This record gives sequence, C-alpha cells and structure tokens, in this order.
Amino acid sequence: MEYQFTSPDFLKLLYILPAFWVTAIMGFRRLSFLRILLSIFLRTFVFLLVVFVLAGFSWNEKSKNEISAVFLLDMSGSINQEGKKWMWDYVKDVEKNLDKKTKKGLVVFGGESKVVTPTLVEDLKLDDIHEKITDSNINPDRTDVASGIIATLGIIPEDSSKIVILLSDGNENLGDALKSATMAAKNDVKIFVAAPPDSKENEILVKKITVPKEVNEGEMFNVKVVIENKNDKAIGGNLKLYQRDNLLKEWDTEFRSGISVFEVPYKSEEKGFVKFVTNLNVKDTASDKDESNNSKTTFVNVSGKARILYVNGAKLQRTFLPEALKDKTITVDIKNPDQIPRSLQEYLKYDCLIFSNVSKDFLDNEQMNLIKKYVKDFGGGFVMTSGNNIYAKDGYSNTAIEEILPVKIIGGEPPKKEKRTRLSLILIIDKSGSMLGKKMLFAKKASIELIKQLKENDKFGIVAFDTRPYSIVDLKPVGEVKKEIIRKLSMLNADGGTDIFPAMGIAYDQLVKSGAKKTHVILLSDGNTRSVYYYYNALMSRFQQANITVSTVALGSWLVNTKLLKDIAKKTKGQFYQITDIIKLPRLVIQDSDIFVSQSDFHEEHFYPRINQKSQILKGIYEKQFPPLKGYTITEAKEKAEVPLVTDIMGKTDPILANWRYGLGKVVIYTPDADARWSSKWINWLKFNKFWSQVVRWSMKDISKTDYNLKVQVENNTVSLLIESSTRFEDDTKLKISLLTPELDNDSQELILKQIAPQRFTAELRDINPGAYTVKISRIKDEKVVDLKTKGLIVPGSTIAKPLEYSDHGNNVSLLKNIAEITGGKYNPSKEEMVVEEKETTRTRDLASYLIPMAMVLFIFDIAIRKFNRQNV
Repeated sequence: MEYQFTSPDFLKLLYILPAFWVTAIMGFRRLSFLRILLSIFLRTFVFLLVVFVLAGFSWNEKSKNEISAVFLLDMSGSINQEGKKWMWDYVKDVEKNLDKKTKKGLVVFGGESKVVTPTLVEDLKLDDIHEKITDSNINPDRTDVASGIIATLGIIPEDSSKIVILLSDGNENLGDALKSATMAAKNDVKIFVAAPPDSKENEILVKKITVPKEVNEGEMFNVKVVIENKNDKAIGGNLKLYQRDNLLKEWDTEFRSGISVFEVPYKSEEKGFVKFVTNLNVKDTASDKDESNNSKTTFVNVSGKARILYVNGAKLQRTFLPEALKDKTITVDIKNPDQIPRSLQEYLKYDCLIFSNVSKDFLDNEQMNLIKKYVKDFGGGFVMTSGNNIYAKDGYSNTAIEEILPVKIIGGEPPKKEKRTRLSLILIIDKSGSMLGKKMLFAKKASIELIKQLKENDKFGIVAFDTRPYSIVDLKPVGEVKKEIIRKLSMLNADGGTDIFPAMGIAYDQLVKSGAKKTHVILLSDGNTRSVYYYYNALMSRFQQANITVSTVALGSWLVNTKLLKDIAKKTKGQFYQITDIIKLPRLVIQDSDIFVSQSDFHEEHFYPRINQKSQILKGIYEKQFPPLKGYTITEAKEKAEVPLVTDIMGKTDPILANWRYGLGKVVIYTPDADARWSSKWINWLKFNKFWSQVVRWSMKDISKTDYNLKVQVENNTVSLLIESSTRFEDDTKLKISLLTPELDNDSQELILKQIAPQRFTAELRDINPGAYTVKISRIKDEKVVDLKTKGLIVPGSTIAKPLEYSDHGNNVSLLKNIAEITGGKYNPSKEEMVVEEKETTRTRDLASYLIPMAMVLFIFDIAIRKFNRQNV
C-alpha cells in the first residue's frame, strides 16, 4: 500500500502554521495554559486535515485483474452446416484450454446481433447454449460483424483483461467491422479471429467483374473477371467478355480449383456509361449446380471532355461550326441527318446537340419527342441553326422540336431560286520563289478542297506563274479534272520571279471561250509583278466587260503589293483578302468559292444584326463588330425567350439569335445558317470561334456539384436501392430519383425515397427486371431543380432469385486479418496464443471521505473546550 498526494502544491499552506499558532495564543489569554495547548493542538490537527484533503491525500492498492473471454459466432447463411459445426467444436476446444477462473460469454450475429449470455460465467454450459443458438431467430440473410463486436463490448467488465474470439467467414454486407474493431482497440479488447475452412462443392461461378467506378475519357484501365471454382478439381469451360454487344476477349481454358483471375486492358474513347458483360459456360454441367451465377454485368462511368453531337443538314463538304468548337475541352461528333440517334441512351452521352440546317424530313415524331425529353427532363442542350432546309413544306411547325425552341417558326416559301447555270472557275497560283515551303503546300490543298465544292458539270482550271504563265490544269468539266488534279499539282514547284499579267491573260482567254454565264477567278499571290500598272488597268476593263469576277488573296504581311490586289478585286467586283496565317488559306478559298456559288443560286441582300439585349452568349462581342448577313429564317420570339440579336430589315423586329431554358435544359436558335450561303462574312470573322464557343457552352448540360454512390441490395427477397450523397442537404431540399428503363419505350419510373441517415436514402425497386438502367437524381428546392446528376446502375440477373448474403463465396481473409491486427489479436491463432496473462492493476482511493468527517469532529471538540471554560468563568 502506498500513499500519495495528487495535488501536492496545496502542502505549501503548511508554511502559515507559525502565524496560525501566534494568532491562536493571543486570542486565548483567558484560558488556562493546558486548555490553550489542547485547543492549539486540535486546531492544528484540523488545519492539517483540511490541507491534506486539498492536496488530494490518497492511497494506492495493487491487485490482479480477472480475465474475460467472449465468443462471437457468425450465424449468417453464407456459412453452411459444416462450417457451423466446425465453429461449435472450436468453441468447445478453446473453452477447455482457458483457465477455469476465466469469465466467459457468448454472442451470435447475422443481420443483427444477439447476446446469449448477458452475464459472464465461469462455465458456459455449452450443451444448454447450443439449443438457444439453434432456436435463435437471427436473420441469416445478412452479415453484420460490426454489430456483433459492439455487443461484446457491452457485456465485458471494464476492469478485466478482455479478449474476443471471432469465428466468421468475414463476408460483411452490413455495417463497418473495421470501425467497430477500432472502438474495441480503444477499450483494450483483443480480438482473435478464426475462419471456417472452405468447403468444396459442385459449383463454379463468376464471382465479380472488377472495374474502376469512374475513368477519364481516353484513360487505359483493366477489366478483371474473377472466377471461383468450388470443386476440388479443375473444370474445363469457356469464358467470354463483352463490351455491350462487342466481344472483347474469349478464353477456352481449364478453371483450376479456387480463384482464377482473367484480365483485359481497355481504353474508352467515348464519354458516358460503358457496359461490360461476362458469360461462363462449363463442359461438365454436373460441376456447376447453379448456372444463375455464371453471368455478371457492370458499368464504368467515363467522364472527361464535353461531347457535342453536330448534325449537318447542308450538302456542303466543309462544316465551319465544328471547326470553331475544336479545342482541348470539347469533342465534336459529326453525323449526317440519317444518323440521328433513335435511343435516349445515345443522346445522354452528349452535353449538347447541334442541328445545322437539318430538314424535318429526316426526323420522325419519336425522335423529336426523344430530343424534347433529353432537353426537358435530362438537362441536355440543343442548338439549331437555320438555312434553306428549314423552309421545307410545313417545316417544324407544331412539332416537339418547335415546342422546345424559344421561337415560333413562321416559315413561308424559300427565296426564289433561279435555274442553276454552269460555272467556270480558275485558280491562279503564284509559284515564284516567295511561295517556297508552307505557302505552296497549302495552295495545293486549297486547290483540292475547292474542286469538291463544284458540281460535275461546272468547269475548273489551274494556272500557275512565275515570270511566265503555266496552264497546270486546262479549264475542263470538274468530273474530268478530278482524275488528274493531284498528279499535276505534285509537279508544281516554287521558284523564279513574279509576273501576274500573262497568267491573268491566259485565264481571261479560257473563261471567255468557255461560254459560261458565271465566271470567276481566285488569285493567290503577294502582288509583286514586273508588268506596269497600266497594263493591269486595261486588262481589268476587259474582265469587267466579260462579267468575270476576280477575288484576290494577298499572302503574307511583308513586301505585299496590296494596292494592286485590292484594285483588281474592286474593278472586277470580286473580294479582297489578306492572310498572314497560311494554314487558313484552304478555308478562305472555300469561303470565297461558296460566295460565288451561292450568288448563282439566290439573290439576297446584306444586312447587319443589332444587339437587342445583354446576354452571356455575347460577352466580349460588341454590335459594331458583327459582319453582315445575307438571309435568315423568319421566326417569332416566344413570350419568355431572350433575344440577344435581331434585325429590322423586313420592317419589323425579327430574331437572329434567341435562347431560353426549357425544363432542365437550355435551347438556342440562330435563324441564319452557319455556312457560306447566309453567313459568308462570318466564317472568316475574327470572333467567329468565340461567338459559337459561347453559344454552345451556354447551352451545354450544367455540371452537377454532387456525386452519389448507388448500391442494389436485397433483404427478404425485397430489392432496394441504397443512395449515398457526397454532400449535405440544405434545409427544405428534397431528393427525387427516376429510373430510365432499358427498353425501347424509354419510360421512366419515379422511386419513393426514405431517408435512413444524413445523406443516405433507400428506395424499394418494385417490379424491376434485371438489366442496365440510367438513374436521374434531382435535388429540388422551392419546387425547382437546383442540381441534376445521371448515373449508371446495374440490377444483376441473380438479384431477385438470391439474397445478397448468398452471393459471397469463400472467406474474406483480408477483412478478418485487419480486425485482428487493429485490436492486437491474431488470425487463426493457436490455443497457446489465446491465453491471456493476468495483469496487475493499481487502484487509487481518495481519503477525503475519511479526513473531512475527522476534521469536523475535532473542530467540534475545540469549540467545546473553549465554551466549557467560559461557563466556569
């Protein structure tokens, strides 16, 4: 026994004892000397007792702890009768090896835990307990190891040496065993773990397909298929792995007893949900008693760059709008109108749809309704540009497309179209030494692109020049020229001086002889020439009289004779361009030829759009910067539409650019076209890319701020969906979830949610068939959707037939070892390792409960001595 002071600083109060004695003597002058001594002694003793109480006077008592051992048995359905018999024999064997004084207890668990011995005893009387275990109504369809561990902590005395013997296969599907093991470790409880031996049976199955939950677009990852053969011999068979309906890999092999892993690398180039399916077939059917577990399906969510679907309804080969959108953050898929998707699942891969001059004739009512659903219910973006195809009879009037547009299409007949005349066009290329390198390369590319824009009965030729002219391709019908243009261009090399005049003379002669009513020349040069200006002036007069237009392209910004080139274009009613980035040359040549071709088809008037209201779409673009337009589809803005750009050319205000929100999505219409017919000046506008990038980015799906973890679970043959949110919910915020069915009718099923914890919900899946689903998750506040997320979900084919508990086979050794390691126990320990030594503990007892009453008694005696003396006096 040892004494101690827990607060020894209070002992410093003893220094005032002398002052205390002097004060006492001076106050007791009337008392006899003997009484004074007795009173001072009593008061001193009382003072000492009080100081000792304040200083925490106590004593320590050492003793040995008793040992407490609790058996924790897994009674779930994943452990067969052989495994349960093994556990029972294990308990009997270990109990015999424990010290007789050890207090013992028993807890069992499945879907929940049950304490069999509320009070620990020295003799478990196992025969009686076995009957209680057999009759216990533990739910066998789940395994909640965590609840069992927590139950043992409730019955083990705190002042004992504590051990738990856990017998389980570790196939946890409810709760968090590692978290409970950490709690046990904090309470000085060691958990020793043992697992029943794997039983061999006539069964082989696909245990799981392992893939990442989410990968970036273009990222390489591995698809792992895990096969478990529970037979005691190898089984021959065939394993196939599919990505959707495409066979990725096939294995004809012998599946050894135990676990086999098959791995395939995969790289997804397409944003959205990627589906993997595996099928197992065995030769010896007697070795596979349950074929329902021979197939599994899983999803990978591929995220990354925004993806746009661009549908081009124009016949032109060049698509300028997609080129304006190309950057590192956007991928554009270009399709023809006959390739428009017919499934909502296909639309959901895209952040925005763009229809460029697409006629209604390419869409049926089902497709238009799908686009409406994609925008309204799933937050997709939709952009439509106009053109001559929109004028088709009846057009989009009274359709689902018109319903989602921010305008009503008035329609009407298209501009009157003249009879198509044959065209003759000559490209004059400067081949002097200044054209070395990229200039000559892109001039050749421009020639090849240019011929694609012309019809078979049009005529096309190429004239080159240095100090002399060269007829590279004589003016012939396009059908004939196509066969020889690449061969003849390959012989064209840059060298020599520069003289434009002779080459233009050859072009003039060929065009006049062609007899075409529409003739045009495109001249590519830096404008430096030997011939005097007077000669050109006379030649341009001849071009003007013959109605031959000449467009000139000044190549470069240094040593360029822009005056001559501008004058040639002006006098012949052509266009003048100056280009410093030679890469843009083919596009510029195409633009000029499109203007020339369109002038042969329509007579239209130039006008400038004006800004009608501020808009994020026009951020950084000012009214004076807009180039002129040549035409547009007549529409009428709807009531709630925003109309940033308009025109008054028809005597009334017509929309040029209109946008609005429709349901959860955003819709934009640009009433001109996005090509060279009506927007020829826009194509080479410096802010063309910026304008269309802002239009499309405004329209794209909003990015969800929240992610959700989805899990299908089964209990008592009831299938439910567990939803866990990554972020907390604000006040008055609701969650709404809908399932998009995999069938072609594209119906959706709204689920009834029940909140089971903060950020966790569950919903029963009634009348649901196995398959792949898209889940739409909406957060709603004040009756408005404030956040939207779509996720992939798989309901396995075996879900309905088998509870989740029976889908796990074998022992989860990793979990069991972690439980033992966290608590300082061991996995599969020997009997000797489970013996716990008694620990010597020290108990501290505070003596204040004795000292205070003693001080009070002595203080009363002191009062009595002084009072008795006064009475005698």
